[in-house]
Amino acid sequence: MKKYRWMKVDTASIMFSSLSTKKWGRTFRMAVIMKDKVDPEILKKAAADVMPRFPSMHTCIKKGFFWNYQECTELLPEIREEFTRQLMPITIRNDGRPDFRIVYYKNRLGLEIAHYLGDGIGTNTYFTALLERYVELKNNPDAPYNPEPLKKEELNNAFNDYYEEGGSKDVEEEFHAHQIEGKIEPGFIQFIFAMMDVDELYEKAKEKDLTITEYLASALILGTIRRAEKPITEPVVIAIPVNLRRFFPSDTVRNFTIQSRIDFFPEGRTDWTFDQICESVKGQLAKRLTVPELQKILNNFGSMANNKVIRFVPNFIKLPVVRMRQEKSHGNNTTILTNTGKSELTPILEGEVLRADGVNGDTSGYGLISACSALSCNGVFNLCFSICAHDTSWARECVRVITQQGVKVRIESTHGNGVK
Repeated sequence: MKKYRWMKVDTASIMFSSLSTKKWGRTFRMAVIMKDKVDPEILKKAAADVMPRFPSMHTCIKKGFFWNYQECTELLPEIREEFTRQLMPITIRNDGRPDFRIVYYKNRLGLEIAHYLGDGIGTNTYFTALLERYVELKNNPDAPYNPEPLKKEELNNAFNDYYEEGGSKDVEEEFHAHQIEGKIEPGFIQFIFAMMDVDELYEKAKEKDLTITEYLASALILGTIRRAEKPITEPVVIAIPVNLRRFFPSDTVRNFTIQSRIDFFPEGRTDWTFDQICESVKGQLAKRLTVPELQKILNNFGSMANNKVIRFVPNFIKLPVVRMRQEKSHGNNTTILTNTGKSELTPILEGEVLRADGVNGDTSGYGLISACSALSCNGVFNLCFSICAHDTSWARECVRVITQQGVKVRIESTHGNGVK
């Protein structure tokens, strides 16, 4: 750890960190249900062992004169029993601890992290290493720790690796998406977990010639139309975070995702069928997710971070502009659907991890009342609705659409208040 004192934020983190305040920060969660009750002392030892292997994780955001930066720390993250609601936001603080926390309750073990430290793919690399070390120590307190050496590429800002100065850039479309009705309630969040058999869900999507992401997006769109208080004339837009490592090879554990979308134009009609929406959704991502189109988005991101004039504008002038850009961008969305995909258990975790959850955090800072996240593990596909309001009718309507297609769904929910 002594080799690293500070790091530049990656290109996506410029946006994520600009939105962080003392009350709100873009935060997400990964959690597992373990076979046995979590032992906090073993967990602390595991976190201490793993820490030096992931220097980019053990940082906290700081405001510099020109850009925010990540200051490295020797302190362990907050490790505590979950005595408040799940997924408290990671906010700007001055205690020197890294900007993530490890929480546990009975046999549930979770990681909550500020998005500017990394995306779901990179964070899962750390979380898997932590879980593996925890299980090793649980089974053998004297087990040596011999991780694979850190690769320099893991710390790369992969956006810069592929940025083409002077290359074609993406032109953002100007429109305003339909917003889910309801009042955002500060300090409150609830999660609805809709669990399905992953093979059954896959077969249903295959019948429509869709991917699981497209199938779920279709359900969210129809649920939105049915739930709306009046006919919708604006587009319903499902933001889809995309792992760029699929198209631009990179070993980075930092942020390397962009946001694509699936959209549908109800045109004031309320009689749309699921099949009609599926036909409209089919192929949208394939059209948008090509290397040439993604390269334009990369260039658009990079042009701001690498602009020689913007780089030397003081941070207190830049941050409000970046913040407005982010808020405007998310105003173009109805909700977010993050599908992390299949979580493969390593041999040491098989039989130890019973279930995995991926949870989008409080999206109220974007002005969005709800967001969705999904992953599959041990044959169970887990779709989570994160809602910043007491009204759950939108999520219930979306689940009803799925069950009407013949998919069996099991529901769990949790909620709570709290800001600390």
